[in-house]
Amino acid sequence: MNLRLSSAELSDIQTRALQEGIPYQTLISSVVHKFVTGRLVERDTGDQLERGA
Repeated sequence: MNLRLSSAELSDIQTRALQEGIPYQTLISSVVHKFVTGRLVERDTGDQLERGA
């Protein structure tokens, strides 16, 4: 699978993964998994809401 990201997006993902202590590819995989299973949460003014809620 190929995924095109801007340099800035990749850098932000790598930074977040470093903060979480995991490889950035694992972070991307986790985000995709959460999205397809409906467990990805969106931030709305500091509150976290379930997708589709």
